[in-house]
Amino acid sequence: MYARVIVDISHAKVDKFFEYSVPDGMELKVGSRVRVPFANKTIDGFVLKLSDTCDFDISKIKQVSCVLEPFAALGEDQIALAQYLKDKYNTTLAAALRLMLPAQVRRNTAREKTQKSVSIIKERLKEARAGLFAKNGSVKYPRQLQVLDALESAGILPAAALNPSALKSLLKKGFVLIQDEKVERLAFSADVPREDDFPLTGQQTAALAEILRNSGGRFLLHGVTGSGKTEVYIRLIRDCLKRDKTAILLVPEISLTPQTYLFLKRRFSENIAVFHSGLSAGERLDEWMRVKQGRAKIVLGARSAVFAPVEDLGAVIIDEEHENSYQSDNYPNYTALEIAEKRCSLTGATLVLGSATPSIETYFAAKQGRYALLKMPERMFGQQLPHIRITDMREEIKKGNAGAVSGILYNEIDKTLARGKQAMLFLNRRGFSTFVMCRACGYTVRCNACDVTMTYHKDPGILKCHYCGRTQEPAKVCPECGKPYLKYFGMGTQQVEEEIKNLFPGVRVIRMDLDTMTAKDAHKKVYNDFLKNKADILIGTQMITKGFDFENVRLSAVIAAETMLNIPDYRSAERTFMLITQVAGRAGRKEPGEVVLQTYHPDNYVIRRAQNHDYEGFYEEETALRRIGNLPPFTAMMELLFSGKDEEKTIHAVKDFLRKINAVMGEDKSDIISIRAGEAPIRRINQMSRYVIYLNLKKEKDSGIKKILHLFRSAAYDDVLLGIEMNPMNL
Repeated sequence: MYARVIVDISHAKVDKFFEYSVPDGMELKVGSRVRVPFANKTIDGFVLKLSDTCDFDISKIKQVSCVLEPFAALGEDQIALAQYLKDKYNTTLAAALRLMLPAQVRRNTAREKTQKSVSIIKERLKEARAGLFAKNGSVKYPRQLQVLDALESAGILPAAALNPSALKSLLKKGFVLIQDEKVERLAFSADVPREDDFPLTGQQTAALAEILRNSGGRFLLHGVTGSGKTEVYIRLIRDCLKRDKTAILLVPEISLTPQTYLFLKRRFSENIAVFHSGLSAGERLDEWMRVKQGRAKIVLGARSAVFAPVEDLGAVIIDEEHENSYQSDNYPNYTALEIAEKRCSLTGATLVLGSATPSIETYFAAKQGRYALLKMPERMFGQQLPHIRITDMREEIKKGNAGAVSGILYNEIDKTLARGKQAMLFLNRRGFSTFVMCRACGYTVRCNACDVTMTYHKDPGILKCHYCGRTQEPAKVCPECGKPYLKYFGMGTQQVEEEIKNLFPGVRVIRMDLDTMTAKDAHKKVYNDFLKNKADILIGTQMITKGFDFENVRLSAVIAAETMLNIPDYRSAERTFMLITQVAGRAGRKEPGEVVLQTYHPDNYVIRRAQNHDYEGFYEEETALRRIGNLPPFTAMMELLFSGKDEEKTIHAVKDFLRKINAVMGEDKSDIISIRAGEAPIRRINQMSRYVIYLNLKKEKDSGIKKILHLFRSAAYDDVLLGIEMNPMNL
């Protein structure tokens, strides 16, 4: 037997099969991980094919050294998915295969957790008890008796839970046995009461019936916030389990996993596995093993959960499908939606995308018939969508109010607190002040490794770069002119928190942003604390906009819409509409709610459409503008990023690649609508100079796109890193 192996090295030169013979008696399967000799050392590899014939000189074939697990680590659909990733995202097969496995499995950096457990030697129980009592019936060794009673009741207990001296005596007498026992580390565990299914609304019934009637179909569930999309997901998962299938439910943020886990736990007795980047190494290993061994049929997680090692996949559900967190920032830059579509096509599983504000591209695809469009336009329990009040911040400035809280918002917060209700305030900037500038000479404090201003964080009193993480102490005088006129400008979540506490003394505030969510289980703690009314106001960045369901929230507010609307990106209008709608959706889930939208552009079409909860109107207006501008979804955008420490080499690489594009396109040049090259929007990050080529290409033909992708795969420049992204989430 011969194995065709992909070695675990992500480099184009070794991105091919290497053949090895399989020693007699070695159990190998397609998908097994093995150790193989390679270039005078032994490395890991993936067995992707087995054959009884050899394509090479048998005398030169080396043997597989060993098998790393007693089971195939990769399933057939995962291998096919990796091949798709390689072709789609311009990567190596090794890099694609790595996505299918937790790093802890690949690197063997996590081990099974064990603990010392104690049990009674039953044959000696009577003798053990007799020796603990005196002739008059009194207890001579009460602590030993307590240990025996506990063990007899429980059967087996951790040694750490028992009195050590009593345990030592019983062990010495030979009455108990201590042995190592495997302990499973659970990402989440909760003892919650089970809930029975409740009657569905008419719109939920219709949507679910359509999904179940067309098993293996592709659906976009467009339901307003609070319409009960999660209940449709739960019923679909239940159907999968009845058919002995598995299901994957993706959420856009780690912060949503505690809430969603509880929803599922209340309704299912089956094991639920959780996948996301916030787990410890041991938890990741154990969660992966539970799914691999078939002990967990439901997988919940963020983007990477789409690769979970499930078998007999019945459905993949992507909640809040519009969120850009579903696109990977790291190489390869895959999107969970495209991976889910491919995995569903490989397995015959159903794909459901859910959102109150679908992305323009997804809604356009549904209009074109790529997805079946299911609408849920009404909230559950007869609740109305919250009333949105627009505050013109220009008028606040005229009144002398330069703070973060307008008069209208102050009054609404005051009413909310007086009624014992909660509020959620959204600002898409963390820190205290967004930049520091000298009013004497105009100097701004910038990161010395990146082409960006540094953000002031009052707690812990430092300036921080949000791109490379460098920090420095704030200066008291301008380093340029030496004058003491440094002033802090802009506003972040820390500043909003401070202002709220000054305006409402004694108010209980939780801040949720990247700075406060660094500790393990921080998301779970914030969710539980706010759910249990341990805080009155939750202030945060995008983390708080994504699907939270708090019944006691009466008020939600957007502090400054301009932080999103003025970004020079063709998606900025779409993102602003989505965020406003999602923030508004957090209020009034069980009773009438209020929303305050603070803006300096109250007449902007995005603001007005959002105020009226008018997604259809926004979609029509936005797509009309994109059609005129030759922008996605009517065309395809391609971003080629060149970065290197040597700026001259980086610029040379860009110019050389432009020449190659012109040389290879030939008759497909007509596919290119426009091509632009220059500095990246952020020219330098972490001491790396960054330049980009933007291509706008016709969508109806993909021959030109394929030529450029092929050219990019073969391109190589000394000391210059290359990256590529189709329809990039950030321009």
